[in-house]
Amino acid sequence: MNRVMGEDRDQGAARPDFQARFRLFLHFLCCVGGSASGPLVIRAIGSLLCGIAACLVPLNESWAQGAGQGTSQGADRPPDIQARYDAAFQEMVKKPADLDVLFTFATLASQNNDLEGAISALERMLLINPDLPRVRLELGVLYYRLGSYEVARTYLETALQSAAMPPDVRSRAEKFLAEIEKRQSRSRFSGEFFLGTRYQSNANLGPPTSSVRLFGQVANLNQAAVGTADWGAVGSIQLRHTYDLGTQDRATIETQLTGYANRQFNLQTANVSLLDFTTGPRFQVLQGLFEDVSLKPFVTLGYIWVNDTPYYGSYGAGVEGSVLLSDRLRNTSIFVWRQQNYPNTSYLPTNSQYTGLQLSGSTTFQYQLNDLVAVYVIGNAQRYQTQQTSWLNYTLWGVGAGLAFRFTDPLFNSQMAWGVNLSVNQQWWTYDAADPVVDPATVRTQGDTILNLVLTVPFDERTTFSVSAGRFNRISSLPNYAFTDNSVLFGVSWRF
Repeated sequence: MNRVMGEDRDQGAARPDFQARFRLFLHFLCCVGGSASGPLVIRAIGSLLCGIAACLVPLNESWAQGAGQGTSQGADRPPDIQARYDAAFQEMVKKPADLDVLFTFATLASQNNDLEGAISALERMLLINPDLPRVRLELGVLYYRLGSYEVARTYLETALQSAAMPPDVRSRAEKFLAEIEKRQSRSRFSGEFFLGTRYQSNANLGPPTSSVRLFGQVANLNQAAVGTADWGAVGSIQLRHTYDLGTQDRATIETQLTGYANRQFNLQTANVSLLDFTTGPRFQVLQGLFEDVSLKPFVTLGYIWVNDTPYYGSYGAGVEGSVLLSDRLRNTSIFVWRQQNYPNTSYLPTNSQYTGLQLSGSTTFQYQLNDLVAVYVIGNAQRYQTQQTSWLNYTLWGVGAGLAFRFTDPLFNSQMAWGVNLSVNQQWWTYDAADPVVDPATVRTQGDTILNLVLTVPFDERTTFSVSAGRFNRISSLPNYAFTDNSVLFGVSWRF
């Protein structure tokens, strides 16, 4: 028993710690940024991400030593875990009172996502020997993962009463208790911050050539308006607040504030900033007919700037519905009404012609094939009606599909799975009338094909590195609006 539960053993210590993984990646970024060879822009990007990563180290080391370190998901299991789990189970059947055997099975059961089996084995250990504070700690962690916070609190508080508990294990228990307190609070804050850099082959989304239509005739654009490649920095933040109303229908008030900004290195006219705010109650309906059906009516406010100049402000309302159709299938549908007001500015003197009303709806079906793989399909529709400009009115239809899966960490040998998300979307636009300035004889139609591939690499439960590649291709009945943009984005996100 001393070999398994000795002073230097902790469940979280069985895998490489966060600091080692993060510093290895930080070393790689700094090598790229500090290299004297290679393109200047690559060295600049490496230096930028090196600085981001270095800033995040002190934010996450304390977390990695605390609550996040012991909450690996069963889907992140090593490839041979099932065979080891089966063998440990057979050994436990043969030796039901052997503490080492019980603890080994509990560890493997936890990694195999059999949390109830792990709990059963650890509780049997306490029946044999009640004086095992680390076992009580692990039981607290497992009940925390199951969402049984009161039971988890009891085990953690009992474990903390042991004077023999090492300081690092005591700190871990205290941080789980703090997280339980946060999750049981009626008022909860959370958020996510992202900072990275992006390359675009067509940052200004301009046409591929200078040949366009003007008053129905061929005209030549200024070269500055033709599609141009550029690098830029990208940042975003999401702040979320949930207030539990304490009712039987599990009603809450959910509020979210989203901010986004990109700053191009050369094409300043392609700088975009936005703020978006939504708030509204969420509550359960049709209880007894479906296991989980929720509705969320909400109000929304937003503002967008282009080239650091006001572009439009918006306000509106909508409703979101979420239905768990089976254990593996969920549908989420959103309908939004939004008034968009475009002010005239010195940069955009005729901007007000775009002012109008937007109606949009989307529905998503997500099916969980197993613990590692999910597929989804999306349908969306949108109608935009201006106040005075019929050739800017349009109807949009879209469909899409995607595949998301996780796989064992191939680099750091951690128990935190990497993720891949592949999606494809197709959109069709139809405008109401021809634009007399562009071509009075041709009504604008266009189609978009959007491809995205995203790889996510977690450093701990809060910090994730991601890299994505995308392609946006638009065909149009008018050459003025056709373009293709290929992009690569990579950066670091931090959840709090």
